[in-house]
Amino acid sequence: MLIVSANMGQGHNATGRALEDAIRQRWPDATVRWVNALERLGPGFEGLFQRIYVANVESVPWLYEFFYAAIWRIPWFAAASRWFTAAWCGRRLAKPIAEFAPDLVLSTYPMGTAGLAWLRRKGKLRAPIGAWVSDFAPHPFWVYGAADLTMVMHDVAVAPALRSSPSAHVGVSAPPVRAVFRPGDQTAARHELGLPPDAFVPLVSCGSLGFGEIETTVRELLAADPSVAPIAICGRNDAAAARLRALGEPRLHVVGWTDQPERYTLAADVVVTNAGGATSLEALACGRPVLMHRPIAAHGKANARLMAAAGLALVSTKDGELAETVRGLLAEPERLKEMAEAVARHCETATPLVEALESLVSAPLNPPTQRLRPEDALFVHVATPEVPQQVGAVLLFDPKADGTPVTHADAEHLLAATPGLRTRLLPGSRLWRARWQEDPGRTSADVLTSVRMGPEAPLDEALTREMDAFFSEPVSPEHPVRARLVTGIEGEQGALLIALHHAASDGIAVISALVGQARGKEPLTPVAVPRRRGWWRRPNVALGASDAPNATLGASHAPNATLGASGVPDAALGASHASNAALGASGAADAALGASHASNATLGASGAPNATLGASHAPNAALGASHAPNATLGRNGSHPERSAPRVALASLAAPVRAALARVASPVWHRLERPSGPSSRSGTAEPARAKPSQRNQAAELARGVWTLARAGAAPRVGWDKRIDSPRRHFARAHLSAPEVRKAARRAGVPTTNLVLALVAEALHRELGGTAPERLRVLIPMSVRDTGTFRQLGNHTGAASVDLPTGAMSLSERVRATDRMLSDQVGHGAPRAGNAVVRVLGILPPALHRRAAKLVYRGTWFSVIASVLPGARSPVVLNGALVRTVYPVLSLAPGVPVAVGIMTWADRFTVCITVPAGQEARGDRLAAAVVEAFGRV
Repeated sequence: MLIVSANMGQGHNATGRALEDAIRQRWPDATVRWVNALERLGPGFEGLFQRIYVANVESVPWLYEFFYAAIWRIPWFAAASRWFTAAWCGRRLAKPIAEFAPDLVLSTYPMGTAGLAWLRRKGKLRAPIGAWVSDFAPHPFWVYGAADLTMVMHDVAVAPALRSSPSAHVGVSAPPVRAVFRPGDQTAARHELGLPPDAFVPLVSCGSLGFGEIETTVRELLAADPSVAPIAICGRNDAAAARLRALGEPRLHVVGWTDQPERYTLAADVVVTNAGGATSLEALACGRPVLMHRPIAAHGKANARLMAAAGLALVSTKDGELAETVRGLLAEPERLKEMAEAVARHCETATPLVEALESLVSAPLNPPTQRLRPEDALFVHVATPEVPQQVGAVLLFDPKADGTPVTHADAEHLLAATPGLRTRLLPGSRLWRARWQEDPGRTSADVLTSVRMGPEAPLDEALTREMDAFFSEPVSPEHPVRARLVTGIEGEQGALLIALHHAASDGIAVISALVGQARGKEPLTPVAVPRRRGWWRRPNVALGASDAPNATLGASHAPNATLGASGVPDAALGASHASNAALGASGAADAALGASHASNATLGASGAPNATLGASHAPNAALGASHAPNATLGRNGSHPERSAPRVALASLAAPVRAALARVASPVWHRLERPSGPSSRSGTAEPARAKPSQRNQAAELARGVWTLARAGAAPRVGWDKRIDSPRRHFARAHLSAPEVRKAARRAGVPTTNLVLALVAEALHRELGGTAPERLRVLIPMSVRDTGTFRQLGNHTGAASVDLPTGAMSLSERVRATDRMLSDQVGHGAPRAGNAVVRVLGILPPALHRRAAKLVYRGTWFSVIASVLPGARSPVVLNGALVRTVYPVLSLAPGVPVAVGIMTWADRFTVCITVPAGQEARGDRLAAAVVEAFGRV
C-alpha cells in the first residue's frame, strides 16, 4: 500500500496515519510506504510551499481568498491550474510508484491526488486510487474523476465534490483519525488532567501551526461566563503559548505541543477552532460539537459554512459573537445536546475506513467518461426545471393464469434491460461537453418502487392518477431511469411506469429492449469494467455500444471496433473488416451506416475490403489512401522520409472528414408511399441502393433549404405557458386492424392516416382560431438492425405543417398525406439530423445556446411521434402485456406532445400536456377517437 501525503501542517499526515492503522487492522501483513508529494516536486519546493501557505493565511488572506474563489468561479482558470498541477506532480510521482508497484494507492493531499489522476489517465497507474479529503469542504483541487473513490467528510460535502468533478465516485467517510479519538469518559479525562468537573470546558485548538488569534479567542471565552474554563493547545506556536501563560488566569489551561490531543478533546464540552481540518475531525470522532471562530481565509471559511449546514458547528466571525454563543449554550443546554446527537448520528452512518478500503480493492475501477453524441446532448442542453426532457412508457399487464398479478421481481427482471439503467449523465459546462459514465453497481432494484392501489381500483382513474404523479417528478442526470410498479388495479391488473432521461435513449430503444427482455433475448449491456487495469486497457464502450469489447458509438457485435476502425493493423478512421463494422454497423457483415453493395464497406467506400472514406483497392488504407497497405493520407508507400508530416496532416484532417462523413451519410427516414398490396398497410419499401455522394449532398442541400425556407411556425392561439414539471396524460386507443383497413381504403400509409386524425383533433380543439397549417415536429427513427436496441437517440426529425384549417376529414387525410410526402421527401428529416450533428462541432457554450435556440416553440407548436411496437403477444413470466402507452416530453414553448404506438391489436395514443391544462389533453384524446369513428 502506498500513502501519498504532504508536510503541510499535520492534518494530511494525521489522515494518512489513520488510513495506515485501518490497513494494518484489515491486512496485518501489508507493506505500507509513504511518499511526500511536496518533497517529490523538487529541491526546495516543500519549504517554499509551506512558507507561501503561512504567508497567505497570516499576512495576505485576501490573496488566498482570491485564488480560492477563482478556482470555483473561473472554469478555464480552474481547468488550467488543475492540468498544470496534475502534470507536474504526476511526472514526479511516476518513479516511486513504478519502483514500489503498489496494490493500492491512497492520497490525503490534493496535489498528490492530482498527480495520481494524471498517471491513471496516462496509463501509468493500474492500482486502485483512493482519495481522502481531510478538509470538511472539498474544492476543485481535491476531486478527480480518475480516482476510483473520493471520500468526503459528510453528506453535505458530496454536492460540492461532484461540482468539482461530476464523474468522481464520491463516498462519505467516518472521520479519518486514529482509533484513540473515540467517545469516552469525560469525567475521568477531566480528573486525569486536573480540570474542574462541573465547568464548561472549551478546547481551543488551531492546528499544529497555531494559526489565528488564539489570545483574543481565549480572552473572549474567559469573559463569557465565570464557569468557563478553557484549554488552549498552541501546537508549535511557542510564542502564543508564552503569552497565554503570562495572563496568569487560573481558569486557563495552556498546552504547547502534545502527542495526546485525544485526552483534551475528551475532557472538553466543545472544540473551538478556525480551520475545520484535522482538529474538527478529531472533535467529531470524539462526539464533540465544534465552534468555528474567525475561520481562516478560503478553505477555513468554506469548512465553517458546510459544518454549520450539517448541524455540527456554530460559526462566529465578529468580536463578542463567540462569548454570546457560549452564553447561549450555557442557557440552553438542550441545544448543545442536539449538536452532540447530530455528531453521533454522522459518525454512526458514515462509512468506516476499513469498509471503504475493502471496497477500493474489490469494486471495479471508476469507469471513464464518454462524450455524449450531439443527438443525445441536445436533450441535456434544452432541459429546464419546468420542461425536463424525459420520455417513458406505461405497460399494462393482465393477471397471470393463476389469477395473481405481475410481481415486483417480474418488474425488476424486465427493467434490467432498460437502456440507460447503469448510466450517469454529466451535463458539462461552458468548457466541457456533456458526457456519460457507466455506473456498474446500479441495478433495477435501485430504480424500482411499488405501490398497491385499493381493492379493485378502477383502471382509468387509478392509471391516470399514478401517471400524472409519477411522470411529474423528473428524473435526474445522476439517476436517469426511474420506475414504479402499480398493482391492485381492477381485475388484478398491473401497470409498470418507466421514465428515463431523453438523453439516455429514445422510445424505440426502450420498447425494443423491454420486448427483447420479456422474450428472453440477451440484453445489450455495457461490457464489465475489468480490475487492475488503467483506462488505456479498458473496453472503450461508448454510448450505444454493446456485446463488443472496445466498441464505440453505435457499434455492436464487433470485437475491437473503434470509431470506424477495425481490428486490422493501422486501420484508419472509417475502416471496417467484416463483422468489425463501424459507426452504426450491425452484426451483419458488410453493414455500415447507409452503405450497400460493398463487402465490408464503410462510409462512402465500395469495392474494397477495409476501405475507408473515398478509399478503394487497398487493405488498411487511410482516408483517401490507395494501393498501399497501411498507407496514410494520400500516400502510397513511397518516400517514407516524408511520411511524418503527412501523418500529422492526416491526424488533423481526420476529425473534420469524419464529421463531414457522418453528416453526409444516408439517413433512412422516408415515409414510403404504398405501391402495392403489401405496402399499402404502411410497411416501408426495401431500402434502395446507396446513392452517390453527389446525390447525398444534393438531398442534404435540398433538406437544409427546406428547413431554412420554412421559417417560424404559424402562430397558434392557445396557452403556451409551462410553469412547472407537473404533467397530465390523456390516453386513448384505436383498433389496429381497423386503422390498417381505413388506410388501405384511403390509399395512404397508416402513419399518415393517424397523423391526419391528430390534425383533425387539433382543428377541433382550436376551433375558429385554428391556423390553416400547424407546425408539428415528427421524430423519425434512423435506426437499422445494428442500432435497433442501442442506447441513445437515433432519430431525425421533420417539421411538418399539418392541415388544421376548415375542411372535411377526407380532405384532411389527403392533404396530410401530400404534406408529409412532400416535406419529408425533400430531405428535411435528414437535414434536421445533420444540423443537430453539425451543432455538436461547436464549442460547448455555443452548442448549449444553439440547442436552446433550435428546440423551442418558435419553430414548432406540437410534437408527435408514431412508434413501432410489438404485433405479436408479449408475455412476462405468465403476465400478458396487454397495452403499452408511449410517454413523450414537451419542449420549451410547446404545450402538447402526442405519442402513438402500435401494440398487438391496438394503436395506443398518449397525449402530454402541462398540469392545469388537463381538459385540453382529454379533449384531444377524445377527438382522435371520434375522428377515427368518422373515418
